[in-house]
Amino acid sequence: MNRRSAKLRVFGILAVTILSMVVTGSAFGQAKSDDAAARLRKVEDRQAIEQLLMGDYPRALDSANWAAYGALFAKDGELVMQGGATRRTGPAAIQDFFTKLPAFGGQAAPTTPSPCPVPAGTPRTMHVVTNLSLHLDGDTATDQAYWETIATRDCKSVVAGAGHYEDTLKREDGKWRFAKREIFDDLPPRTTPPPALPAVKP
Repeated sequence: MNRRSAKLRVFGILAVTILSMVVTGSAFGQAKSDDAAARLRKVEDRQAIEQLLMGDYPRALDSANWAAYGALFAKDGELVMQGGATRRTGPAAIQDFFTKLPAFGGQAAPTTPSPCPVPAGTPRTMHVVTNLSLHLDGDTATDQAYWETIATRDCKSVVAGAGHYEDTLKREDGKWRFAKREIFDDLPPRTTPPPALPAVKP
């Protein structure tokens, strides 16, 4: 092999090596870019779900805005309550259920006036959602969270009930919605008066 051929061979090896490095570097850069985009999407999805669970849902509930409440569910979204005794599927059915329920907006039976009435337009409850445990999987997710209801009883703000949610979520029309929400009453409010204390003799 003469000197010219040797130089051409070395040049060819260098060219192939450089080209390989360029291609590999581009692929590595693309992989890093894809990975960063995936992480950003996951952060954005978590923020959107937290807004749904801890912002939009309790505000719609406490303001008795049942149209907004129903819209938080997917087209085939299911709401399950009272240990499975109550089930409603779809935004319209869920909205209709609460609209007609006496405790939430239907015609309630007359009651004794409260010594501490709630001013007109003021929410009668405040739902607090905490302790979120969330698992994301692409366009679906599952979660559990605690809830408690703050209400006015005997002129005091009290915890009227507490429990947890178990949810299946899905992305529908670009938004996260409930595919299924099951509400568990772990610490239900007292429904019977406490036992009377024995009379104290003088």
